[in-house]
Amino acid sequence: MTEDVTADVVVAGAGHNALIAAAYLARAGKQVVILDARSIPGGGVATEELVPGCFMDSCSTGHTLIQSNPVIRDDTLGLVAEHGLRYVDPDPVARVSFPDGEQIGMHLDPERTYAELARFSPVDADRYLTFLEQWDQAKTAFWASNNTPIGWGPSLDQLLDALPDGGVWRRRRSLSALEVIRHEFREEHVQAFLLWEACQTFGSVDLPGSGAMPYSIMGGRQARSWTIPLGGSGRLTDALVSVIERAGGVIHCSTRVDHLLLDGERCVGVAATDGRRFLARDAVLSTIHVKHLVDMAPRELWGSAFTYGVDTYDIGIPLFAVFLVMNEVPTFRGLRAEDTAVSSGLARWPHEVVEQIRDIRDRKPVTGSAWTLVATPSIVDPSRAPEGKHTVKLLVPCSHVAPYGHADWDAAKEQHADAMVDYVRTAMPNVEPSTIEARIVKSPLDIERGNPHMINGCAHGGDKGVPFSGPLRPAPGWATHRMPIAGLYQTGGTTHPGGSITGSPGRNAAMVLMADLGLDFPG
Repeated sequence: MTEDVTADVVVAGAGHNALIAAAYLARAGKQVVILDARSIPGGGVATEELVPGCFMDSCSTGHTLIQSNPVIRDDTLGLVAEHGLRYVDPDPVARVSFPDGEQIGMHLDPERTYAELARFSPVDADRYLTFLEQWDQAKTAFWASNNTPIGWGPSLDQLLDALPDGGVWRRRRSLSALEVIRHEFREEHVQAFLLWEACQTFGSVDLPGSGAMPYSIMGGRQARSWTIPLGGSGRLTDALVSVIERAGGVIHCSTRVDHLLLDGERCVGVAATDGRRFLARDAVLSTIHVKHLVDMAPRELWGSAFTYGVDTYDIGIPLFAVFLVMNEVPTFRGLRAEDTAVSSGLARWPHEVVEQIRDIRDRKPVTGSAWTLVATPSIVDPSRAPEGKHTVKLLVPCSHVAPYGHADWDAAKEQHADAMVDYVRTAMPNVEPSTIEARIVKSPLDIERGNPHMINGCAHGGDKGVPFSGPLRPAPGWATHRMPIAGLYQTGGTTHPGGSITGSPGRNAAMVLMADLGLDFPG
């Protein structure tokens, strides 16, 4: 008979938000046990040896957004000072190619970025500097909102109202990213560049509620670049695991949760598919996708408001990834390898981006890519590949349904990978068979198989538009990290402020749970 495991807090899922929350709890003296279905912790914050000697970020690479979180900004968990986490800010920041062969490069020196934009429009270049100034005046309001649990402080609208131009910002954040960009900038290359940047978190940039994204992305990258951890995205996970284990916490990988354990109407633990039971004296903290979570207990216990919110929750836009090992840096036509940014790519014109996003939402097959990332972190981090080699990740949005008339993505993925590599070659001619030494393709099906939280290959926890943000995330009335079932808490990308590598859902959940347990939160 399998022996039960008992702890103060059982954490279901080991993504970076769950690990951040667990780290705070463990350092506060709570006995923490963490379970994850994958063979390694980290969720989307993982670096794997997909090819011998080559370490690739299986999902996230850029960590710019988490730099404003006190976990990193103030090193509240000692990840940097005590556990070896180190970040680098690559320069150039970005380089993007357009359908007509033109390119825009972005640099940490704003004057160099200004000069790039001014080649297309001096007026828009001037507007860009103003754009950055406007974000500098408003960013603390957004940071405060993101890093505070819902209901624990002023709402974002209240924080914005305190600004001299608060009414302007309330309108901006309610608009779509596309509307904001088209209002502020006129030249099509500049618009396409800013929209390419705004698409980094795979949101619907044509829908209301995405209006702050161009400001947030551009402001963060102009200040810090596409910040990456030395050694790979998984170094953040390694540092968090070190904090937890040093405080006595235990992590069980290859352990998939089957259902919640209930004592009446209270959650008292979880049962794993292998028959083991993990019992919680104080609480269960979940980072299981809410679409799966509701199936782990009788629906009547959740209540109709919660189940309706989950049933109508938009899981987002799927990803398609091609991992390459190359013996050269992917190099733009007419330029040198040194001009390639760690975060480079190909952009289509704004109307083409919108058309593709709408087709994806409408579940139409999509064969091209209106947004393409070419990430080469080994340019600034040689530890990721043997000398003379480079790790390259091609990332594109794709449809929930397979293209080319195939029945599913298993049948379509190699054909689509061929098409994506051929497309990248139009801007980077040396991405061709003689320079590609290895290739691994991950379709939406592969991504979900590797991480069940990423339903249909959607890696960002769900859309962050108006119906799915702030007090409405994941469901109206249940945005405080406390779930309808007593004793159960939720964190991760399905909670405020959403997905991507921010660490905010984890820190926010820790604040709520620690308060409920009578523990002081350290900052």
